[in-house]
Amino acid sequence: MIEIAAMDRSFTVRALLSGLLIGVLVNLSNTYYGLRIGVASQMSMVSGLLGFVVFKLFSRCIESPLTPAENVLIISVATATGCMPVTAGFVGIIPALEYLIGPEENGPLRIAWESLVFWSIGLCFFGLIFASIFREHFVVRETLPWPGAKATAHLINTIHHVPPEFSTAPGGILSPSLTEENPRAGQSGTPVEERLLLLAHGSGGRWKVGMNRLFQGATGSGIFTIVIYFVPILKKLPILGSHAASEWLWSMDLSPGFLGQGIITGPIIPLHMFIGAIIGWGILSPYAKHQGWAPGDVDDWETGSRGWIIWVSLAALFADASVKLSWFIVRPFWKYFFSSGRLQRQLDALRSKNDSVTYPRPPRGRYQTVPTHDDFETPQFCDSQVVDRSSNRWSPLKGERVHLSDSPITSRALGLGFLVSVVICILAINFTFGNFITWYHTILAIALSLPMAVIGIRSLAETDYNPESALVSQLVFATLIPHSNANGIIISLLSAALAQAGANQAGDISFDFKIGSLVGAHPRAQTYGQIIGSLFGALISCGIYKLYASQYPIPGPLFRVPSSYLVLSTARLVMGQGLPEGVAPFALGAAILSMLITIVKMRYETRWWQKLIPSGVSLAIGIYNVPSFTITRVIGGLTFWLRKVRSGESEGDMIFLASGLVLGESISSLVTLALTAAHVKSM
Repeated sequence: MIEIAAMDRSFTVRALLSGLLIGVLVNLSNTYYGLRIGVASQMSMVSGLLGFVVFKLFSRCIESPLTPAENVLIISVATATGCMPVTAGFVGIIPALEYLIGPEENGPLRIAWESLVFWSIGLCFFGLIFASIFREHFVVRETLPWPGAKATAHLINTIHHVPPEFSTAPGGILSPSLTEENPRAGQSGTPVEERLLLLAHGSGGRWKVGMNRLFQGATGSGIFTIVIYFVPILKKLPILGSHAASEWLWSMDLSPGFLGQGIITGPIIPLHMFIGAIIGWGILSPYAKHQGWAPGDVDDWETGSRGWIIWVSLAALFADASVKLSWFIVRPFWKYFFSSGRLQRQLDALRSKNDSVTYPRPPRGRYQTVPTHDDFETPQFCDSQVVDRSSNRWSPLKGERVHLSDSPITSRALGLGFLVSVVICILAINFTFGNFITWYHTILAIALSLPMAVIGIRSLAETDYNPESALVSQLVFATLIPHSNANGIIISLLSAALAQAGANQAGDISFDFKIGSLVGAHPRAQTYGQIIGSLFGALISCGIYKLYASQYPIPGPLFRVPSSYLVLSTARLVMGQGLPEGVAPFALGAAILSMLITIVKMRYETRWWQKLIPSGVSLAIGIYNVPSFTITRVIGGLTFWLRKVRSGESEGDMIFLASGLVLGESISSLVTLALTAAHVKSM
């Protein structure tokens, strides 16, 4: 009965509707920036703060205040709704199918709106099921950093005045603090340390300052975005001269959203991206053109140097992902045999069998194994001072101890849900792309997305970064599909979409499960909200994507769809179409360099100097995105650093201001879209 009551308090209609409304904003933002620069964000902190403020503003009109569990539901629904542009491929695979593949590849495809609706519904469930299946392991049992989730959970507890002793740590063990440092955070692309510093202030009035900054940023960004529409030169400021801007694309885009993204990430990652821009656009692009390998216009993806250097970027991304994926696979065996000393014990046992003399085990030194989850099941740990793991935890709703099941739904329901999600996916893809891909290929792609979901969840838990998951599926399908198959490219793209859908959505949903675990929200309420949010997001994603595509050329000056070119280039490569002339040695060099850098950064992740080494991902993003985007992000990152050092401004205030800049531009893009549809002239 107590659990049912907790469920009722966690799942409310008002929180659900608020989450859907905020999710529309996140969905719009992710579609806009995904089509422009291939970037998307969960915006969990912003969603939680917006939901809290909405209820604060109308506090006199409601009977009871918003609870922390309801705030978690708002975040869960908003995330499920907002992540659908990436999950359903509307910023990557779908534009590639509709606008980029050529007639020799049986394209381009013209996909009707109702077909896209079926497609997105087919992809919106099985990643959620994966997250529910693995919640017990990754969220409850295993001790993982989850830096971003802990920061968001602490924000919720702070603004709701929940005492620290009621915050639950991983596994439901009470923890007085959620502010432990994470050595991997510098690789994540989000300033986790800065967020934690914000939350450490713990003042109940901080939300007012943060909300003011958010609205100020959104308002200023929205106005300036409309100004840019009428003064388009502000998108391509020739800061290095007109020749460099027109011939080599070295200009600056005064996009407030790009500036905000630089503030959010801080200076390190944008500076690393700028190194990639110098390598790609300052060295390789002119060299390829002067050598005659890319004779077309620099901005041309087919014959220009932009289409040539993307292979260098792709090689760096592929090498980085390969190292990380390999380590995720090897690490459990490494820990099992080496870290725990099992290998030494097995060698000792082997010696004792083969030799007549029993050799004593070498001394283990002063180190000893840290107790694992299984150790806590032994009698010596089962005393009254140890709080039972997630089955009993403190509820911040009323202060009583409630029983919350370890799994959001029962195993039977999960199994049935998985089968239903697979059937829905098969039917949807057969309806939309039945002429190109068979049902058993669809099942294989879903099966491949399962291990990628595991890797994605663990990576997001440790680094706030979800690695590229489409590459593995494309490589597997390249070995199964004959290169002579006329539909080979389309099949490769569809398999990539399925793998990416499962892995990305599972990571995002697991992130919110962790927030709920730390705050004390009911996992079943989260699951119901995520199902509704995913279904709603699948519907509105189609409308937002079609709305943008109806008024702007794709690819074009605004929506360059770099993610679409990346996944299409990968498909063409694995299907045997080869590399452009002269790019092979540079791609090989980029792959080797990226691989070595990734190994060094993973090996010495706790050292201060590893932040000075650019990651393979940062270099690749700097290469495949135009310099105008990177330069603006660098300015944003340096602005964050200068204001933090010189004026001592709160990191949290700047992050909320930056989030407002990002949201404001995406929302105002609807105004500029209407101006475009009305054929309003710019200067």
